[in-house]
Amino acid sequence: MTQQPLSQMPKPRADAYGNARKLFLVPNYVFPPGIQEEGEAMLQRYWSEVRDAVGNLERTLGPVTHVYHEMLYEEGDAAIPLLETMNPMGCGYIQAMASSSANLVATENREMVNEHTDWQRVMSMGPSSEKLMTLAMEGFQSTLQARYEKIAERIQETLGEGDVGVLFVREDHRVQFAADIQVFYVAPPALDALKRWIDEQVRAMQQMAAQQAAEPAPDEPADTVQSSDSAADESSNGENASDAGEEAPEGE
Repeated sequence: MTQQPLSQMPKPRADAYGNARKLFLVPNYVFPPGIQEEGEAMLQRYWSEVRDAVGNLERTLGPVTHVYHEMLYEEGDAAIPLLETMNPMGCGYIQAMASSSANLVATENREMVNEHTDWQRVMSMGPSSEKLMTLAMEGFQSTLQARYEKIAERIQETLGEGDVGVLFVREDHRVQFAADIQVFYVAPPALDALKRWIDEQVRAMQQMAAQQAAEPAPDEPADTVQSSDSAADESSNGENASDAGEEAPEGE
């Protein structure tokens, strides 16, 4: 199985793939509510370019018949509310695709997705117990790998000869596709700009966290906290004053 960015490969020819199974791989980016307007605009541009890129591939290789989406454990119309929650920015495009020629496929196992998100929730709480944190990390990685295996299994089961599918999944996924599936990695120009913006936000958050860690705790205001040097100076001055008071009688 080979995989090349769409921007780095020549326009595919339909007759070059015949009845091969084809899969368009789309990096999935989802932002939480309340992001900066700049980030929201970049994400809108990204999904717009994804729609154009997939449309170009469909005109050459055929219409998408199967839609796969990470963490999606419902099918057909029942999957729409879940998509609206998971991927509000891309949901409209995915729903339009599913209403024409494609079927929304239950891509994952519900119980495994719930277990994975539970482990993620425990890790985000930052438990003070090292044993619990280790257990949570192991559970998170184990369920993540199981999820990727399930995605590969569902694609293998449902994508038939000559079919065209599209998978929306995080870019650093570890899904292993069957050797006979031709994978087309969709990477429109907006993808690089989006990733740079995300990297900038991460660096800014890291710098802010470092600054906050360097600031004194709320119950120790900076103007009441003495440095070790200052305390040493005051202690030294006190000792000198005491010595001077003891020496005065000798002078008399």
